[in-house]
Amino acid sequence: MRISKLASIAFICIFLSACVSSLLIGNQLQSKLMWSFLKPLVGFDPNEVNLFETPMVKDRMTALLGDKYEPTMKLLRTAQAIQQEGALFYVASRYAPPQVQEITDKAAMVWNADTNQMAVMLIKDGTPEIISEQIEGAKQAITPVLPKELQTAYAKAQAAKKAIEEKQKALQDIQKIVENPVEAVTDNIDKKIDDTVEDAAQKAKTQATENLQQSLPVVPDIDQEQLELDEALKKEAEDLKKAQ
Repeated sequence: MRISKLASIAFICIFLSACVSSLLIGNQLQSKLMWSFLKPLVGFDPNEVNLFETPMVKDRMTALLGDKYEPTMKLLRTAQAIQQEGALFYVASRYAPPQVQEITDKAAMVWNADTNQMAVMLIKDGTPEIISEQIEGAKQAITPVLPKELQTAYAKAQAAKKAIEEKQKALQDIQKIVENPVEAVTDNIDKKIDDTVEDAAQKAKTQATENLQQSLPVVPDIDQEQLELDEALKKEAEDLKKAQ
């Protein structure tokens, strides 16, 4: 049974090898053929079934990654299984223990059956990036979709990178103080002075506005006074009429 399945897969690979050059994002025919190829492989070791050497996969990966192909494949070949999550088929390099996951290089290849888009998540030297196939000349890029496992790994790598950058900045500030304490202290004092002056100026402006408003005479409501005068004249006319 296993041999016949692998034989069928090999046949599909041969059939599809001539179609690689025409692969396009959104091409439903090519998506169905790729599905037929990958679906029976779910659960298999990608190295055991030569996934990465299949022309329809290798040609797309080399075109997508360029100079990054070899280092990425070195990581991907540590993957142990082809996995599926909905329309997403993917392989991910074997993860390191949790305590060093954020600083360990990782790679994953993802193919989306809905869009026929292939993408690679790569975390190299602490820098995470996602490289994906796009339609040439398209006005808007197609955002690749990652399975939850890879979303988590990518988010952790981004957080780790940000933490490292903040630590590096703090070390640079400390180094600046060590190398030139006078300049560092002067810069800090200047900043505090600027902040103090700006705060004092704002308070003075606010106080001056309040004082000006208090010193201005109250302007009566002209319309209200006119109404009161009209009412008084009307009443006086009525009184004179009654008196006659």
